Amino acid sequence: MVNVLIIGAGGQIPAVLIPLLQQQADVKLTLFGRNAANLPYEKATKISGNAGNESDLVRAMQDQDIVYMNFDNKKITEKVIRAMHKAGVKRIIQAGVLSVYGEVAEPFAAWNSRMMGGSIAHNRGIEALEASDLDYTYMRMTWLYDDDRTDYVVSPKGEPFLGAQITRRAIAHYILDAVQEKRNDIKASIGLWEPGSENKAKPDFY
Repeated sequence: MVNVLIIGAGGQIPAVLIPLLQQQADVKLTLFGRNAANLPYEKATKISGNAGNESDLVRAMQDQDIVYMNFDNKKITEKVIRAMHKAGVKRIIQAGVLSVYGEVAEPFAAWNSRMMGGSIAHNRGIEALEASDLDYTYMRMTWLYDDDRTDYVVSPKGEPFLGAQITRRAIAHYILDAVQEKRNDIKASIGLWEPGSENKAKPDFY
């Protein structure tokens, strides 16, 4: 049995991910968020708390094997890392953003930089994760949309970021593959995009 904690369980990716994980007989879910008790999921432990409160995090992390953090904030990531050390948890998967290294390739780079307000994204969780001793996977996700597509491309750190879009369902399937160890992206910052969205000037939905 794999115990998975989702921090920020009320988000859009968890809305796809939680039912997917609940279909797995060997996964036990704990959902953490400000109003976790109100989440519409059965057969999951729900813990309401503040991700900015280290003691709340430590309480939620007891007996967990994997933490999935559904948002990207450096200060809160630092608190999550400290809480993981206190709780004895080593594995974290974090939803992050593209352009943390200025790695986005043209022609998409110009549009992305204009929309994000710069070619490099600062104060992101990857800065804390790369300085930690955790078994982390930081997902540099391109622009998200809702669809039934589940395919994804994984791009390692140091390679140009080419893809302009990906579905939330594809991200959820990547996380499932990581939980089931079908992917082994440990101590890794990876780009994620949809096959066929390479070399677009912007996402199709803009």
